Amino acid sequence: MPRARGVDAMTSDDTVPEGDGAAASADFASLYDSLAGRLLGAARTLGCTGTEAEDMVHDLFVRLVRSGACLGDVDDPEAYAFTSLRHAVSRSRQRKALERTAIERIGREREADGGMVADETAAVSDEPDVRLARALAGLPEAQREVVALKIDGGLTFAQIAKVTNVSLNTAAGRYRYALDKLRAALAVEVTR
Repeated sequence: MPRARGVDAMTSDDTVPEGDGAAASADFASLYDSLAGRLLGAARTLGCTGTEAEDMVHDLFVRLVRSGACLGDVDDPEAYAFTSLRHAVSRSRQRKALERTAIERIGREREADGGMVADETAAVSDEPDVRLARALAGLPEAQREVVALKIDGGLTFAQIAKVTNVSLNTAAGRYRYALDKLRAALAVEVTR
């Protein structure tokens, strides 16, 4: 992911907190360079569109800079960043669920009033990315998170356990079960 949307693209309102600003700026730039692409991939795997994922990663780093968080005080900056991303995705899902509920309610009200409701069920492509996205969407949220953190985030199972607040064995087990379910789901789609 190019740095254009990240640390270098921040406006003057996004300045690094006072104090050891140069060191903090270097810490954030280094963290951004090493994690932005992986965070972006994890956000996409967790169900965000490309634009949503970019916005989430950008907003995550802006919040870190604005909060004055000192990365030196964090045991594992990678795990901290992925935990922050996980929380942002969760908040986004909650917002989308509320929006979906409101839209469905409005649709039911219009239908009851005799209005037309657009059919949103478009034909789904059988491209590999679409099949994988469908298979990932079919996983339980906990398993999908572990897959995103492991594959896209490149985190170890120990880091994943820390991010998701579960034991190491639970994190590894969720990953194994997720891969089994993905293999089965993709094999079924190939045989259709």
